[in-house]
Parts: sequence; structure tokens; C-alpha cells
Amino acid sequence: MTSVRLLDVHKRFGDHVVLRGFTAELPLHGVTYVVGKSGGGKSVVCRLAVGLLKPERGEIFVLEEPVHTLPERALSRLRARVPYLVQGPALLDWLSLERNVALAKPGPDERARARSALKRVGLSGLEERLPPEVGPGIKKRAAIARALVLEPTCLILDEPTTGLDRDAKAQVNETIAELKRQGTGALVVSHDYASLEQLADHVVEVKDGLVGYQGAAAGFLALARQDDFGERPV
Repeated sequence: MTSVRLLDVHKRFGDHVVLRGFTAELPLHGVTYVVGKSGGGKSVVCRLAVGLLKPERGEIFVLEEPVHTLPERALSRLRARVPYLVQGPALLDWLSLERNVALAKPGPDERARARSALKRVGLSGLEERLPPEVGPGIKKRAAIARALVLEPTCLILDEPTTGLDRDAKAQVNETIAELKRQGTGALVVSHDYASLEQLADHVVEVKDGLVGYQGAAAGFLALARQDDFGERPV
């Protein structure tokens, strides 16, 4: 099953309770948006999904793998199938885009793999450019290309358009849409509701440590337009 399933998951940081019995299924096919208030647990849900955080209680399954009990070696294999991309591009400034992408999977064919991944995100011809020589949208797409070298089932993207101008945001959104057309899913943590309206198939809302909504994006957008939901500015 191509999904993330969280069953009665509890997570706190000191006295701050983030999740308190969170139960949801997040599809990894198409584009799924994880939304909610700032600091409300959106990113925590996705970090739990790849074992970067551990729950105090509850069960987590990704592609039917029990993440909450997997040893680190098995988690590393799972993260190759479902890479987690942090908000910043995390590129090395002194390496070309091609070499940055190749770092994900070194080996005899690394250059060909890197160039193929860069082509998938629309960056053919920019392989030899250094990160300081390109804009933020290109950097973000190069970071996505680096994850694609691993031939993932789905990408987890944490706030992929935050801090980008309109043009760069459009580049990143088109990349996500193109990957969906190619069969690679995306799980997107975001408060960018314009992008959600453009891209999302499914939405899971984290609200007060529980699920506020899960289902089709169209249903979420209809609710958002009917009522004043604070951080649902669509």
C-alpha cells in the first residue's frame, strides 16, 4: 500500500504536546498536502514517517514497513524509497549542480544518473553551474533532482515554496506537477494554499494534535471557502 499510516500516535517535546492520538492515512500516490497551523505538527508528522523522530506511543507504517520498530539500517533503505527534503536546498556551494546531485548515489554511472535527474526537473544545460550562480527556484529543483537519483516512490517536501518569489515558486510547482505526471508522488508540508489549490489531490490537516480533515483536496477547499479557518486563507 502506497501510504503513510499513523495509528494513535503521540508526540511531545518537553511539556509541549504536538500529537495526542493522531490517526491518519496519507496517500503517497499523486500529491498529498499536510497542512495546519505553524508549529502545530505538520513537519513532525513527516519526520515521524521516515524515522527522524520517534513517537512516545503509537504505530507508524510507511509502504507497509513498521517505522516505529525498524532498526536504523532498514530506516536508511526506507528513506531512499521515500526521501525527506528539508526546507532549504542543502547544496554544497563549491560543487556543480551535477556533482551535488550525484552525491546521492555515487558509483560508475553517477554522472549519467545525475544528468537524467536534472533533465527530469527541467535543468538540462545547467549541470556545470555552481549553486551561488543560480536562483532559489533552480536550487530547489536541483535538490529534488538529487532525491530522484534514488528512484523513489514518493518525495516528502517540507515547505518547498517558502521564501521563494512568484517565478521560483511557479518553477517548483511545475516540477512537482511534472513528477506526478511521471508517476512519482509527493507528500508536501505547506501553508501555501495557492499551491495546494493548484496541485493537491489529497489533504490531511493537523489540528490540535489530531486530524482536522483528511480526504480529497476539493472537499478541503470547499470547507475553507465556507468558513473562517484562521490559517486556511484560500
